[in-house]
Amino acid sequence: MPSLRLLSFLVYLLSWAGVAVGALWSALPSRHTAPAHHHLPGTLLQLAGVLVITMFLPEGALRPTPWELALALGLAPAGAGLYLATVAAGRRGGLVTTGPFALVRHPMYLAFFLLLAATAALAAAGWRTIPALAVYLAGSELRLAHEEAALAGTAYSAYRARTRWRYLPGLR
Repeated sequence: MPSLRLLSFLVYLLSWAGVAVGALWSALPSRHTAPAHHHLPGTLLQLAGVLVITMFLPEGALRPTPWELALALGLAPAGAGLYLATVAAGRRGGLVTTGPFALVRHPMYLAFFLLLAATAALAAAGWRTIPALAVYLAGSELRLAHEEAALAGTAYSAYRARTRWRYLPGLR
């Protein structure tokens, strides 16, 4: 039986492979056009969250603890699965309110939050995890403000009233 370390890294890499497949799938033509929701400052902050973890990795092999390995083993496939479910639901077109969108209004941000947390665990990022997640959340908040303004309307307002959480349960 493979070690927890090998299993965790393998599942992590397969999870990112699933995200790559989902990204290619989402790039295929679909029945709808998505609203323009790109917000460069928010996107750059989200990417900075990843850099806080990865830019300061120690030289040599990563040495996550068994607890960090187990955490990554759970978070990475959860994030990749949520990402794929979000892409599948979004391809239906229009205002999507089912699947992961029935739980949170912006499940893609939650998916990448989970993957970022898995990356922090495998990288044994320690204290860098908190600023990395905080910077990612700040970027997400900027992007969400822009997206929700672009989506404003009667149907979205009703959906927003039904679905309390934006992307993290507990955050409205």
